[in-house]
Amino acid sequence: MKLHQYPNDFIELIRLSAKQFNIAAGFVEKDYWLTLILSRLSQSSNSENVVFKGGTSLSKAYRLVNRFSEDIDLAMINENLSGNALKTKIRTVEKEITSELNEIVEPDITSKGSLYRKSLFTYPTLITDISTMPKRIIVEINAFANPYPYVKQEVSSFITEYLLVTNQQEVIEQYGLLPFSLNVLDKRRTMVEKLISLFRFSFSEDATKAIASKIRHFYDLYYLTNDAECAEYIQSPNFLNDLSDLLAHDQLAFDEPIGWQTKTIAESPLVTTFPTLWEGLRSTYQMELSQLAFGTIPDEKLVADSFMKIMSCNEK
Repeated sequence: MKLHQYPNDFIELIRLSAKQFNIAAGFVEKDYWLTLILSRLSQSSNSENVVFKGGTSLSKAYRLVNRFSEDIDLAMINENLSGNALKTKIRTVEKEITSELNEIVEPDITSKGSLYRKSLFTYPTLITDISTMPKRIIVEINAFANPYPYVKQEVSSFITEYLLVTNQQEVIEQYGLLPFSLNVLDKRRTMVEKLISLFRFSFSEDATKAIASKIRHFYDLYYLTNDAECAEYIQSPNFLNDLSDLLAHDQLAFDEPIGWQTKTIAESPLVTTFPTLWEGLRSTYQMELSQLAFGTIPDEKLVADSFMKIMSCNEK
């Protein structure tokens, strides 16, 4: 991808793509830089050892959700490396994929550990709009996520999609905008990860505040439950087995909140008092997702119903 090296053409294609898809130009620009990072990963010698996961993968790889995220969540495939070797590899991958961005150290975000690295980057922006969207991208790479199963999925930018729709293949090739493939966490596993994340946060001292920080999970889970494969999955024994396995994994991996390591899903406020809890989350859902989505967001009642549908499967 080299379109950003030609500012005049870049800004023109941003605006044309934004008009075509009725998306704010700032979102299209940010999507380009997100996609560029993923493109650099696909070209890396380490690409086969990394899995793209999280909410952004649901948008970029599966095209299941219509929202933006500032996070790129990556997981290393376990290679039985020593602590120092693993830390070095994580650092190497980050350097390879973010060389065209500028890192900003932010104490509340930046984290550099042996198994986990979280860094904040800014990108050169050509779009000045009134959007409140931060002109930044957070890259998270970890080695404790157990990213299985994963599949190959194709990824492309909004600009590429615009050029495909308008039959401009030569422009795609000229600027290196061809779609590319990555290892992507299976969407069913992503569903389970989001559920366990919500359960863990629900045991925080202030459950409503903690869960509100993960409000995007409810939006994503709505679309996942409406996906045919995922809808079939949550009705199967595999769903309950996977939920139980990941719960055990995360109880070993995390020691917060207090008491988390001995909790059961049945004890979670998301199970015992969900309707009351959701009353305190509705406004956060409306406010945050309205700013992130590039389309009409699902009604909050439908989102709540979809979560309760998943919970009913867990009770079987």
